[in-house]
Amino acid sequence: MSAPVSTPQGVRVAVRGLRRSFDGQPVLKGLSFEVDRGEIFVVMGPSGSGKSVLLKHIIGLETPDEGEILIEGESIQSPGVMDKYRMAMVFQSGALLNSLTVGENVGLYLTEHRLKAPEEIAKIVAESLEVVGLKGTEDKMPSELSGGMKKRV
Repeated sequence: MSAPVSTPQGVRVAVRGLRRSFDGQPVLKGLSFEVDRGEIFVVMGPSGSGKSVLLKHIIGLETPDEGEILIEGESIQSPGVMDKYRMAMVFQSGALLNSLTVGENVGLYLTEHRLKAPEEIAKIVAESLEVVGLKGTEDKMPSELSGGMKKRV
């Protein structure tokens, strides 16, 4: 295991030289910034400017073409880092698949990547929904939830 990369004291998230292209079209062009512990940081820009792409990189859903993202000095590409910091993103309009139940939506990543046994996934889903005040909604369809409930899912 490699030692954490040196980052200035108090820097929680550091993005360095982040580049990402899709079908030859650059979206992130060498983006670099740091967010200090306790700092409020806003990502703004017009539609299609790469805001969601950036956030997906920060939470580990996308891999950059170049550059790195550090959390507390540790690369998010290092094993266990994303589990350790448990980062997520809440989409503006929700990102639920309407053809799946609430429980299937919550457990989708674990199921698709076969990271846990089905019984363990069901337990994790139930516990997660209880934490956000949605106990017992596992078998409901997204269309049966209010907007606020969908955001909590």
